[in-house]
Amino acid sequence: MNTNEQDLRREAIPRRLNGERRKDICRDLERSTQWFDKWWSIFDHDPHTDFSDRSRAPLVVDKTSAEIEQLVVEVRRKFELSEVGLIGARAIWGKLIELKVNPLPSERTIQRILQRHSLTHPVGAATQTAYYPWVPIWETNAVHATDIIARHIRGGTEIENFHTLDLFTHAAYLSPHTDKTSATICEHLLDAWEKLGIPCIHQCDNEGSFRSGHTHKRIIGRMVRLCLLCGVEAFFTPVYEAKRNHQIETFHSLWVEAFWSRHVFTDIDEVRSHTPRFSRWYHHHYRPRDLQGKTPAQMRYGVQVPKLTTALRRLIPDFHTQRLPITAGRFHLMRKVDSAGYAQVLNDRWLVGAKWIGEYVRATLNTGQQTLTFSHKADEKADWKMIKTRAFRIKESVHDLLPQFRRNRLRCRDYLPG
Repeated sequence: MNTNEQDLRREAIPRRLNGERRKDICRDLERSTQWFDKWWSIFDHDPHTDFSDRSRAPLVVDKTSAEIEQLVVEVRRKFELSEVGLIGARAIWGKLIELKVNPLPSERTIQRILQRHSLTHPVGAATQTAYYPWVPIWETNAVHATDIIARHIRGGTEIENFHTLDLFTHAAYLSPHTDKTSATICEHLLDAWEKLGIPCIHQCDNEGSFRSGHTHKRIIGRMVRLCLLCGVEAFFTPVYEAKRNHQIETFHSLWVEAFWSRHVFTDIDEVRSHTPRFSRWYHHHYRPRDLQGKTPAQMRYGVQVPKLTTALRRLIPDFHTQRLPITAGRFHLMRKVDSAGYAQVLNDRWLVGAKWIGEYVRATLNTGQQTLTFSHKADEKADWKMIKTRAFRIKESVHDLLPQFRRNRLRCRDYLPG
């Protein structure tokens, strides 16, 4: 294929994720909106896609009984009348599991049935070739991811919708707000940890509210301070690379399709009153692709997790009226080394070295030791290699972690050494 065409696809999607309008992107790239919609759909179904052309080989259609085909069509039409939920092949497949249909048709077979009845459009996927050292997800609450998606209600009021996802079980906690200040983020995290449990690692992007702005150098923000105080290691994905937080981005898309786009909200109280209904549907009926046919609720059934109790919450200072202290611990930032050999960490440029130009490195700030360490992982099977350590002086007292929050620290070091 024309390499330039693949590059255009790789440029279009990140620009849309960064908030640019579809028609502006299409105008700049001299492509149609249909072209954009096609590749946006492919990225939505597979965030790892390398945007290569798909095979045009004809598909072999399996024979399915007329009874099952009719059931698929009926389920689809019933879903279209529902106030919440999805209507695609995977949602139908999940419903057939609940109905104990035997033999159970595959998701691809359901997709073909929908196509024959003009009830859907074909979707495709590709694979990603470039390596990226993803955060390891070894158990329930090993890693949570949080992100914010803004939407407007009738009258123009902007609602900031906070979503937190346990990447192992896909259990989620949602809370809508009218602002996205660092204090609001902290309130959301505390509520999420009370509901889902306290994670070992909490992943997010480089939103200014998460990092405490993009101007002042070497500032440890409120959210990071809260994580440190609770024994949680914050983890920031690379700048301008939303696909590195693809699980929560996929959840956003699901939430928009199955909930937000199916209602016309008039105020935030109405959004809050409807959110639990979506949450119940999601946890007990939706089957994410990574869970092999299980729901998030089934993944968590019988699993005991440490949660943020009322007693633990009382140990946290009121961050609305005072500055949270810095606690001894670690947090991480994944960064790509620029063409001059530098990586951007906490609004400051740090020399990593010409050898690592174009490579992803993990910067780990250890507040107890007051060091900033850069590590590199060559491939999936390789161990993390420490490549540089610099002093990072903190101009305030660093407090020991409270005994009540001491847990899972060694497990984090096993998976993210440095």
